[in-house]
Amino acid sequence: MISFSVAFDPNKGIGIRGALPWHLKDELKIFKRNTLYKNILMGQTTYDGLPRKLADRYITVASIDPSYHPEDVEVTNDLKGFLEEHKDDATEYIICGGASIFNQAYPYAKKAYVSFVKEAYEVDTWFNVFEMEDWEVVTEEDHPDFIYRELIRKEK
Repeated sequence: MISFSVAFDPNKGIGIRGALPWHLKDELKIFKRNTLYKNILMGQTTYDGLPRKLADRYITVASIDPSYHPEDVEVTNDLKGFLEEHKDDATEYIICGGASIFNQAYPYAKKAYVSFVKEAYEVDTWFNVFEMEDWEVVTEEDHPDFIYRELIRKEK
């Protein structure tokens, strides 16, 4: 199963200059809770921009560079093929960014972990294809700076 974990502001902004525009400790704790000991997939730029390695996760990095092979992660050079191969798996693969990966994976996602940041930030990267009407809310938590929701894709 393909899912995603993302935080965005009211304008669907997710990043600026390759980093998060905000630092929300509670949001980062939720990200850790949702991804620990799970399979995650992210793009090369997102992976390379991490301040430190994400411990205790099984990481796959999507890269168009066939010579890209960082230590301790899997690499896929065929994102669409990866998504097609794993879309109906019982095992969950959580997409963790960046924007291009989110946008390409969106049609495959059946579950979403979304933090709706309450304040608008200066951003240069957006998750444009996300539409709330595609999703049903399973759980919701109201935090001072964001609203966290677990979502499942509505049946068409």
